[in-house]
Amino acid sequence: MEPIKRITIKTPISKIKYIGNNKFCVVDEENTLRIYSLKDYKLIDGFRVKLPKNRPLENGVDISQRGKYLAVAVDGKKKTSVWDIENKKHIFTLGWHKGNVLSVSFDKEEKYILTGGEDGRAYLWSLATGKMIGALPPNADYILSTDFSLNSLWAATGSYDRSITITNITSLDFSYRKKSHRGAVTKLKFISNQRMISGDKTGELIVWNYAKGSVLKRLPNMIDQIVDVCVDENSKFLFVISTYSKVVLYSLENYEQITDEFIKLVSNPSSLEYIVDKHYLIVGTLDGDICIYDLLSDERELKALIKSKKYTLAYELLNKNPFLQATEAYKILENEWNKTLNVAHKFLEKGDIENAKEVLKPFMDVSVKRIIIQNLLKDFKEFDKFKNAVLNLKYPLAYSLANQYPSFKDTIYYKKMEEDWKKVFNLAKEAVLKEDNIEKAREILKPFRGVPQKTPLMQALFNEKQLYNLLKEKLAKKDFKEFFILVKRFPFLAETEEYKTAINFAKILDNKIQLLLKKGDYKKVIEYAKILEQFPGYEEKAKEYKEQARVLMDFQRLLAMKDYHAVFENVKMYPFLEETSDYKLFQQEINAKLIKAEKYAAKGDIEGILKSVGDLVKIKEYSIRIANLIKSAYLQQIISLLGKKIKGEKTDALIQKGIKNYINLFGFDLEIGDLIEKAKKLKVNINLENISEGNIANLLNRKLPVKIYG
Repeated sequence: MEPIKRITIKTPISKIKYIGNNKFCVVDEENTLRIYSLKDYKLIDGFRVKLPKNRPLENGVDISQRGKYLAVAVDGKKKTSVWDIENKKHIFTLGWHKGNVLSVSFDKEEKYILTGGEDGRAYLWSLATGKMIGALPPNADYILSTDFSLNSLWAATGSYDRSITITNITSLDFSYRKKSHRGAVTKLKFISNQRMISGDKTGELIVWNYAKGSVLKRLPNMIDQIVDVCVDENSKFLFVISTYSKVVLYSLENYEQITDEFIKLVSNPSSLEYIVDKHYLIVGTLDGDICIYDLLSDERELKALIKSKKYTLAYELLNKNPFLQATEAYKILENEWNKTLNVAHKFLEKGDIENAKEVLKPFMDVSVKRIIIQNLLKDFKEFDKFKNAVLNLKYPLAYSLANQYPSFKDTIYYKKMEEDWKKVFNLAKEAVLKEDNIEKAREILKPFRGVPQKTPLMQALFNEKQLYNLLKEKLAKKDFKEFFILVKRFPFLAETEEYKTAINFAKILDNKIQLLLKKGDYKKVIEYAKILEQFPGYEEKAKEYKEQARVLMDFQRLLAMKDYHAVFENVKMYPFLEETSDYKLFQQEINAKLIKAEKYAAKGDIEGILKSVGDLVKIKEYSIRIANLIKSAYLQQIISLLGKKIKGEKTDALIQKGIKNYINLFGFDLEIGDLIEKAKKLKVNINLENISEGNIANLLNRKLPVKIYG
């Protein structure tokens, strides 16, 4: 596949991000941000950030979902620089790390940023205040990759020690740490349906259920370091680039590799982005190329191949690029096949095998069609015998041949024979059930005597005629349990029109239940599912519907009762509840309180935090999140004292008291360790003897001072 547009900027590409409205951003190694139009590929805006070069093959640059913010890990400075893109203005410098920041990620709602670094620390920051509001579980080794879930409720970090930590950031009350990779985890990507992709330095790719912290599938390996990944709009396909010059394509439906050379590149790639609106894939390279690929651009070639009847090449192209199955050209190709098959059938029905072969010839080298064609031609060697049997009313022979050669069942002659049977059997039923004339019925059915699949129906009509009335009665009353008990006892009843009507009713009922689930009418779902479970093959599905409806009903009840502990326990047990509108509304209300509290935390205002969160302090699952905000506020108070010390004010005693009180509340953590180092550099005497260490988990049970140094 060739790019429809190549833009060259001569410096390595570090990040490409589609920001909507036909615009995409590109950040290069020298921290120049460019905004391009997808309409004409012209540069429409941009600016240069004067910082040390970033590292294109790492994760130290990110652009927020709608292009509001830019974040760059400042090499050698242990900090992250955050910029307002529209106003081209620096807004925050994020610190706290003791080593280089190696990964930065924005959440999808543009409210938070996550940073991970060489020190094994991962910090959650508010974009409203630029202050740290929480720390994710620290790691013993470098954190190389970070990401947020699509609903912004989870975050993950990937480490040099091959481990992945997945944390629920709404509460910060639980997380999973898993070590399933063979190499350092270089890339993380959350996708739909509680899944996450992780890639490592050895080329291993793993699909996770992030809500349960479990491995769903290990994908076929690549042989080089995973550099970047992205998915299409439906998360059906996964695009992957490594340190080798190609794009690899995987299916996220069967978790197989579709092709290891979906796109061949002229230089090594460094960034990847899928454009939902246009089915474009943009690849950035270390040579400074921005290559834009239209994944449907092969449609012209496909149409040309169809027009020239080069069907083998057409299907080969489809195998290489499955996105073409979404095009009009693919519909044309499949229509050509169906038309060809119909024409061939007509020739075969006339006994003209040579012309049928000629018609089918263009498809003979297409592997998926060849088997169909071979079986069809093989079957039709005996077609004249079948045709004559039908026309001469020799139905036992005709049915025997149709069972032996299944292709005959698609012919007009077989369909005619089945129609004849329906007419004859209905007349016979009328003779028996209404006229009580068995001899007349026998005469009517005479042509079908000796047909194995019809014999049980005919025998039952004569010997157990009440069965038909009973079957009709059960269907009319919708007593499907007894209906199918009857069919199980007398399997030939599965050939009746009543049985077909019942099965069709099950399909309609199944569709109706799915609509009711979407509408939230859970009582009706349970009512209908109880009916559906009476149908063979629907038992498990009906059971799942009932269980899902009961879970959702119970969940609504818990929310209404404000039994929040039970709400969170249910969400842990049934992760799909995260995507319900009720839970999203619940989270919005809580997030509004937390965002307000974060602003007070940035000012060091403990009273403001507690007032903002209100009753949230009573929810066990939010105790750690709120405790982190209080911790952040106390840290800000100590930082403020250190700032005053730098200006010459006498704050030594307050600093020492603040540090001691902090340790008494939270214990000796990484953050207070950093501030102690800064205090010592300012010649503040810190005596930590005989200090009892507290624990953040117990913070909200204690009386909290308004000032940490008070």
